[in-house]
Amino acid sequence: MSCTHPPHPCASNNVTARRGQLGILIAGITSIVSAGSYTTLAGLLTTDLVKQLGWSVTSIGPGIALNMVLYGLTAPFAIYAMRRFGIAKVANIALLMLVAGSGMALISHPLMFNFAWGIVIGIGTGCLTMAYGSLIVRTWFSGQQGAISGYLVASSVFGQFALLPFWSEVMSTFGWRAPLIGSASIAALAILVNLIFLRGAEPRISQAQASSAQRRAPIGPALFLGLLGAAKTWIFWVLVALFMICGATTNGIMWSHFTLAATICGLTVTAASSVLLLVGVFNVVGTTISGWLTDRIGVQIILAVAFGVRALTLLSLPFVLTEVFGAEIITFAIVFGIMDVATVPPVIAICNRVYGEDGPVVFGWVNAFHQVGAGAMAYYGSVLWLEYGSYNPLWYASGVLCLIAACFVFASRYPARHMLATN
Repeated sequence: MSCTHPPHPCASNNVTARRGQLGILIAGITSIVSAGSYTTLAGLLTTDLVKQLGWSVTSIGPGIALNMVLYGLTAPFAIYAMRRFGIAKVANIALLMLVAGSGMALISHPLMFNFAWGIVIGIGTGCLTMAYGSLIVRTWFSGQQGAISGYLVASSVFGQFALLPFWSEVMSTFGWRAPLIGSASIAALAILVNLIFLRGAEPRISQAQASSAQRRAPIGPALFLGLLGAAKTWIFWVLVALFMICGATTNGIMWSHFTLAATICGLTVTAASSVLLLVGVFNVVGTTISGWLTDRIGVQIILAVAFGVRALTLLSLPFVLTEVFGAEIITFAIVFGIMDVATVPPVIAICNRVYGEDGPVVFGWVNAFHQVGAGAMAYYGSVLWLEYGSYNPLWYASGVLCLIAACFVFASRYPARHMLATN
């Protein structure tokens, strides 16, 4: 007589649920890596578009700047659309936009590049930022938020920086169109992964996480009420100013100008991409340290140090960016990388502390202004290069902006919400 017993139904359900969550995580990581692979590709493409096709930096500057602006501004609207129409549907539409935008960008005309890169790819990547990752965490991983968020942040950094050396080698062998085709292939793979792992997941999630009334809620209350309330406070505008400077002195210069500036100084495209890879690796280190410190010391100290040290690295860049890939530029990459995203955890903490339940929404809008600053610097960086024939004025201007931000951090006390109400 057999002593074996059939598996308990609950145990079987738990195994199935874990497998489902693993598939969802794989789908989220693949989509975020795909979007990330586009965000830093502009700087790499610019070098060949200028050298091989004879385009000027200013002729494609508007498209690169618009891409950065839409990367930030699209996210709040994309999250609303995902909650209303389904995460997988909106994510796949965004990925299709990336594929279509890549195809349009293959046409060697500046106007077509500006439209494809600025609008089509800008909206596509904007739908798949870390705001999308945050939605995945809240929807499917409420009990493992820290670990899953870490995986998704790492996938975003991997897409933005780790692929750059590979794309530079591909571009040197096959031309500027090859990285576009490669990124489009990753986006197409992400669509396939979504179709496999996200199918059938959303009906269960929508019933558990959101009522039908919430899914049909008008767009105004869902998106703008938190913004309107925060805009009446001085703290919001302080954070907006800080994050506009933050975006201008990170994404605005590193995503679009650094690779070209490095090649002008004599570094190879692969070496320049390796510098950005180091920045990306130490992004994770800096963010982790900043998040740990945010719970232990004053947020003003963290922000002031982050902006202050970033200022020193940028002011030193004209002296360390040479034709030699040596200790100086490697040190720059490590220090700048640690400070690059170190401003994010304290600003999230301020938004949650000051605005309570509206904190995540307020941070979403503050982060949108981050990309406005990035887009503005991407454009005006091109103007400075055209005016002076050198990128040194851009590095100096960026360093001065960071010094201003380090002082402006102390323009408010960032009180908790109940204290704010009594003032």
